[in-house]
Amino acid sequence: MTALLEVRDLWAVLAGPRRRRVLLRAVDLLVAPGSVHGLVGESGAGKSLIGRAVLGILPPGIGVVRGGIALGGEDLLAAPPRRRRALLGTGLGMVPQDPTTALNPVRRIGAQMSDYLLLHLGLGRRAAWGRAEQLLGTVHIREPARVLRQYPFELSGGMRQRVLIAMAFACGPRLLVADEPTTALDVTVQKQILRLIRELQKTSGTALLFITHDLGVVAKLCDEVTVLQSGRVIEHAATRDLFASPQHPYTGALIRATPRYDRPADALAPVPVALAERLRAEAEAMDRVLA
Repeated sequence: MTALLEVRDLWAVLAGPRRRRVLLRAVDLLVAPGSVHGLVGESGAGKSLIGRAVLGILPPGIGVVRGGIALGGEDLLAAPPRRRRALLGTGLGMVPQDPTTALNPVRRIGAQMSDYLLLHLGLGRRAAWGRAEQLLGTVHIREPARVLRQYPFELSGGMRQRVLIAMAFACGPRLLVADEPTTALDVTVQKQILRLIRELQKTSGTALLFITHDLGVVAKLCDEVTVLQSGRVIEHAATRDLFASPQHPYTGALIRATPRYDRPADALAPVPVALAERLRAEAEAMDRVLA
């Protein structure tokens, strides 16, 4: 099957006053239509950076210096800024990590959702408000008409994340980037949000690039997994195959370092320092390609 998202030999750097720092190294990534693809690794591995590169929202000072990103065969890196903005919402969507900072604290929920629908779907104000109320119902928010009149601070973290999920799916994007969408939530709410995302993803057929450091979530949610370390791909496999027989020692180390609810007495084994240092040295040796 032809990939919906295709990332080939992607390199990204942070330009500094004296030297540049390589952040992504020769990243290859394929996401099939309608699939859930997990992107995992320790903090600083480059997971969120890949998601931002796909969305075209890299932080200032960070740039792609080599490689390509294509969505449905369209070269995103070659597309002009106006085209990239047009793709956000309809072609590409995002569920951010922290719902508290993602919503404007001084505007009501209804105004923020309506503006989003006006921009991306071209609806009138009244139609946008009605659509926003309908969308809140799809994410199982009670009394959506009342919630539309509220400010973000009047909602719980889980409700704010449901609002953002409703907005992300509102325009029927072909690909949704979910950047650790449950990190800021408690464990009980995390389970509800993950179930909701999976439910909407199956119903809509939207492909999902799910960024996380939680292998337990990956095992339950994802069809395929790509493991990152020091900005490069360490291993890629179907989820079942990866957990049954990891091919790279780093992947095996990550799995052994993950708590098991079914074996709470098992001692956790941290990633060996020698292995982490060796992989970091190998990654830095790759940087000679850009010299």
